[in-house]
Amino acid sequence: MAGPLDGFRVIDLSAVVSGPLTGALLADQGADVIKVERTGDGDIQRHVGSRRNGYSGFFHVLNRGKRSIAADLGTPEGVDIVRRLARDADVVIQNFRPGVVDRLGIGYADLSADNPGLVYLSISGFGQTGPRARERAYDPIIQCYGGIADVQGRIHPEHPDRPEQVNMLLLDKLTAATGCQAITAALLARSKSGRGQLIELSMLDTAIAFGWSDTASDRILLGDGVDQRPPVGASGTVQQYADGWGATMTLTQDEFAGLCRAYGLAHIAEDPRFATLDARMQHRDALREVMATEVAAVAATLPVEDIGRRMAAEQVPFARVRRLAELHEDPQVQHNRLFREIDHPVAGRLRDARPAPLFSATPAEAGAPAPTVGQHTREILTLAGLGDRIEDYFNRGIVS
Repeated sequence: MAGPLDGFRVIDLSAVVSGPLTGALLADQGADVIKVERTGDGDIQRHVGSRRNGYSGFFHVLNRGKRSIAADLGTPEGVDIVRRLARDADVVIQNFRPGVVDRLGIGYADLSADNPGLVYLSISGFGQTGPRARERAYDPIIQCYGGIADVQGRIHPEHPDRPEQVNMLLLDKLTAATGCQAITAALLARSKSGRGQLIELSMLDTAIAFGWSDTASDRILLGDGVDQRPPVGASGTVQQYADGWGATMTLTQDEFAGLCRAYGLAHIAEDPRFATLDARMQHRDALREVMATEVAAVAATLPVEDIGRRMAAEQVPFARVRRLAELHEDPQVQHNRLFREIDHPVAGRLRDARPAPLFSATPAEAGAPAPTVGQHTREILTLAGLGDRIEDYFNRGIVS
């Protein structure tokens, strides 16, 4: 069965992470995604991360399921290739710095003139305009600028003002997920109006919109008379046990009382300072001290498997901290069929994760191995109506 985006064509002009991952998510859902990258070394992301035979596993995940054409967009012929491909495309994705695509002649105005139904996603770091629009921006920069590092820094009670970076490309991935959703929304709107549109999406806007719903919950209410409470995300606790680490989080009084019973410390839940959610919020410093002393002392004597059984019996949310290297062995992960193993023609055996959504009628599937640089250049030139110029373009270095 075909995926939900079967029949849609995407021209992916982007590089590095946010744009390519947007294209990969669309490819996973059945779209025909053509990656246009620079001649020679191709997308710089090909050379980042662990590699085998010079091929990056990271690049595979960001570009699986795509076809690749390598073209020099600094030449009129390279620009013509993009314009021809865009005439019959549904979507274009680009994450050049603001102004670059317009100078090249492949901006939204240029391409939509020949294809009014085109949905065009422009990804940037800070925004397409404004005082910082033309500055380079990578994920850690936006994490700090957009408040994510401020929130993450709250995990250090002894240094609550020290910012902390999330150790993943959080904003690149969130921007990709947001971009994918925006594209499909614009395609749905086009099905009613017949018109495409320009979508501008910045990593900064993504960071703030994503974070504000919970991490800024103590900043939403303005003015006086606000009973300030810590964000709900701060309710989770990572605890060290005799043979590992585990995480708990309690919201209801029943969950908190069950946690205390699991540790054999029922008297903590009976303490008037902790007997209700409001009381615990008002005495959170005292509760933090109890957790760091009484609870920690008991936890240090308990194996993770033992405390896991106790928490389950009390219906308290609990999970052992899992290492990435062991996730594929977990019974629930295996039941969900999250991972697959395939043989890449260059990189060899690899493992990646399937798309998260499970569609009942139009299943999404992880695409074919990511292409080598220009792997499909000849067939894509033919698709663009340039089959008679293939050898000339190769000889002149316009494509590779």
